[in-house]
Amino acid sequence: MIVQHCNQTASPDRVRSMDQDMAERAKGRSTKSGAARHQHGEVRLTQAMENYLLSIYLVEEQGLRVTNSNLVAQLRRVPETENLGTSLPSVSGMLRRMEREQLIRITESRDIGLTTTGNALAERMIRRHRLAACMIVDLLGVDLWNVNAQAHMLEHAISDEIEQRIRERLGNPQTDPFGQPIPGSGYLQSKSVVTLDHAPNGSQMVIDRIPEDDEELVKYLVEAGVLPGVHVSVDDVAPFRGVVSLTVGGKAAVLGYAVANRIKLRPA
Repeated sequence: MIVQHCNQTASPDRVRSMDQDMAERAKGRSTKSGAARHQHGEVRLTQAMENYLLSIYLVEEQGLRVTNSNLVAQLRRVPETENLGTSLPSVSGMLRRMEREQLIRITESRDIGLTTTGNALAERMIRRHRLAACMIVDLLGVDLWNVNAQAHMLEHAISDEIEQRIRERLGNPQTDPFGQPIPGSGYLQSKSVVTLDHAPNGSQMVIDRIPEDDEELVKYLVEAGVLPGVHVSVDDVAPFRGVVSLTVGGKAAVLGYAVANRIKLRPA
């Protein structure tokens, strides 16, 4: 089975060096609950705030309005190890705090948007999360289904210096193992990219991006060979049945519309 990797693999000596760097960085993390993790100007972020920034960015990246319901749905995809509360009081309280910190703005229609500062911090979190994903796949060989949870744990401990070193060691990858773009890498998305549920019947396509935040789904996609860079034949897009049928490596695969909507393809 082919598993998507980032640009290049480091040598064993580099792996040991990276492990030491990460261990030293982890020692410096505060163990206090709610302690600030990063500082960007005068803004001090907790781990929970970092996860909210990341989640808001991801909702926007999907082309969705950042409403309370869409944000909560995304927050619930964050691994349980992050201990992120998603009750209405928890979410409302965090959003008020982030608005006071001028990280977000809330419109009259209750849509949530990132400020300039909030967007810069969100891009930094996304970049570190996706670089961490590249690192643990390319250097450590972690199974793809387990990558998202591990990257979430690492993203909070990566400093500016470590981030730069990871990028250099990995050859400045432009996408993570799921095909998701890394901010600041120079990635340019093809204008021909479509979601699987909108692919033409009978078309020959290449998988561009898959979702990362559902372990069971990622396991299925790996088993079916539905991975970034893989050529597929779109056999039948059937909205009345709510499924899309593919041929991948000579084998049939069937995906529901809710999943197909989150898989992106480009023409072969």
